[in-house]
Formats: sequence, structure tokens, C-alpha cells
Amino acid sequence: MVGIGPEWIHTNETGKSPNSVSAEAVVDVMFWPSKKHRFGWYVEPGYERNFGRGHEQSLGVSGGLLISIR
Repeated sequence: MVGIGPEWIHTNETGKSPNSVSAEAVVDVMFWPSKKHRFGWYVEPGYERNFGRGHEQSLGVSGGLLISIR
């Protein structure tokens, strides 16, 4: 799955703009090693670009276990 969209950022850090808008893009990849799809795992890399002061950017990766409920 692929996702892209806007994001609102609120921070309490001194010297930074307290509110700003950013954009985020993620790709969600799921792996099911068996044909029964009972257990699997996922990896979700993401990229974020803040349009506020400093134009911060970040990369991140999430992952985890999938358990089918059938």
C-alpha cells in the first residue's frame, strides 16, 4: 500500500514555530510466508517534509508482526 498526505505539526520546542504544515509519504509492505496467511510481518518506510521554519526532513521505518484473525 502507498499513502501520501498532509500533516499538522505542533511543537513545544523553544525557538521553533509552534504550528506548521508538512507532507508525509509511506509505503506499507506485508509479507505472508505461508499460503494459509496465519502469521506474517510488515515493513513501513516513510518520509516527512516540514514546510515550517527550517524545512526539517525525516526518514523512518516501522515494522511488526501480523496475526490473521479468521
